[in-house]
Amino acid sequence: MTIIRAITLRNIMIILCILMLLPLGQKALGIKNKLKDVQEAGELYAAGKLIAAESRYRQAAANHAIFYKEEEINARLAELAPITGIRSSLSRLSLTLADQLTVKDFAGMMESYATLLSLKSKYMTPGGPYEAYYRQLSADSGVSDRMTAGFRQFKDEYLAGLAAGSKGADSGTDSGSTDNLKWSLLQIPADYYGGTAAKDKLLAASFKAHDTARLKALAAAGSFGPMLESALSIEEAYKNHSYTAPWLNKQVQESASLILNKDLDGDHTAAFAGHAARYRSYAASAGITSSKVLKLIDSSIARLLREGQRHVRGGRYADAIRLYAELAPVQDTSGETAAATLAWNLAEPVRLLPGGEVQGSYTLTASVTGRYGAKVAVAGIDSSGRLIYAALSEDGTVSTQTGEVVPEAAGLSNLTFDEPLSAYSGVPVVVATGSRADGRLAFTGYTLRPEGITLLLSFNGSGYELMAEDGSIRVADTDLADGADGRTAIFRQLNGSYEFVELYQEAAAYTPIDAAQLELHLSEKVIFSCEIILDSAGRTVARANGRDLLLQGEVPLFTGPAAVSGQFDNGYGEMETELGVQTVPVFVVDSAQSLSLTAP
Repeated sequence: MTIIRAITLRNIMIILCILMLLPLGQKALGIKNKLKDVQEAGELYAAGKLIAAESRYRQAAANHAIFYKEEEINARLAELAPITGIRSSLSRLSLTLADQLTVKDFAGMMESYATLLSLKSKYMTPGGPYEAYYRQLSADSGVSDRMTAGFRQFKDEYLAGLAAGSKGADSGTDSGSTDNLKWSLLQIPADYYGGTAAKDKLLAASFKAHDTARLKALAAAGSFGPMLESALSIEEAYKNHSYTAPWLNKQVQESASLILNKDLDGDHTAAFAGHAARYRSYAASAGITSSKVLKLIDSSIARLLREGQRHVRGGRYADAIRLYAELAPVQDTSGETAAATLAWNLAEPVRLLPGGEVQGSYTLTASVTGRYGAKVAVAGIDSSGRLIYAALSEDGTVSTQTGEVVPEAAGLSNLTFDEPLSAYSGVPVVVATGSRADGRLAFTGYTLRPEGITLLLSFNGSGYELMAEDGSIRVADTDLADGADGRTAIFRQLNGSYEFVELYQEAAAYTPIDAAQLELHLSEKVIFSCEIILDSAGRTVARANGRDLLLQGEVPLFTGPAAVSGQFDNGYGEMETELGVQTVPVFVVDSAQSLSLTAP
């Protein structure tokens, strides 16, 4: 038999009847269920079991197999709408929580928690009409248990992450990326920690372990600045989350003290100053006005400043200035540096001269303090023989002048400021002294004026003296020629420099007279001017005012104008003259000085 033969009209009719009976059966069942739901809902409602009644009324309302007591159903559902709202809200919340825990959406879960709190505040009012219904529906929904499980899951995970971050900090690898875990832990309600006290204790221990590990790792790595910056950053983050962390300042104090004391013990003043300056900046930013570290910094700076003063008193000026420079980042040491520099310049004025800090730059130097309107004045002859002058003014300004090359600079043995000449000239006068082959000294003097250095004197002798009454200079043991060798010469200032004008006459013990008055000064020490000549016999004769005198004693070996000193002891002798042999006085000569010399 084929399938076509099997499909007969009778079979088709049977199949159609079966298909028609199925919907009729389903409708009949729906009608039965609705009648039952309405009946049971009414009974539950009458018994005060409103949650169950609301559930049955909802099922009846959703059953459209028959229109039966629709007004009653709708009225009851309207009356029981809050229960419906509670049920549907908790159902949605439960489903949302399940999704959030699956994807670990902490922020979403906090929103769900806020929704749960909102529901509780609306329906869980103590003594309210829906409190009991909410409690039952909440328990039935499992929302609270799911919320508790979720927060426990996040809490355990975040605490573990924070602990791992602490270990990372100990090894120096933590970068602070775990900080967000702290803020999430703070958001989890205290109830899920077992209460506020339990939450505070647990989080404080975890946060402290994490923070101190990070700060210690930075300190151990020598990252003093980053450690302080990290402490400030953590402190600020805590403030933004309304949390206080007293262990931060304590750990910073401990680490900072350790590092600063290590700097001090190792005499690393520059490192100490840099660290101290950073800590002061940190303290200001953190609002710290008093701490053991600030006291350590202040006392250490005071001690180091006293050490600098001891360096100055001991003449270790470079050490003092270096110490003050190293302290500069944390302390204004400009005053101490200036004082040490001044003391150094006073002790070693050559430093004021260009290049004077370099040993051997100057062959000779001379200095004075508190003179010529300067704190310090110094003159020096550099390696090239050039005279250079420098003065330190009261305001700390250094002025310098460069002069010419001093003659015979290689043979110079002394350089000095000539105080009498300086006082007479009104400006500083420096004199360079050198030795000569003949045993005399060569003197070369310069005036040091603001407009420049100029030559003031140049002569040779065994010494010189300024005559204050007329400003002339007497040069002893001069080397002037024409028989004046070894005599005292007088130099006077002409056109800005000293020049020879005459030989000094030693007349202080002799009475000047006219040769015609010789007999009136018997046996007295006298001096008179005359002309030295030789008579026909070759004897030396002094002729003055037409009178001739025979000379004995220290008879001069020259002829011409002269000043003769000595005495007449009433002795007479004979000499050949144009008029024949004549008797003339004999004058015993102590010294005779030629008056025929001119400036060389």
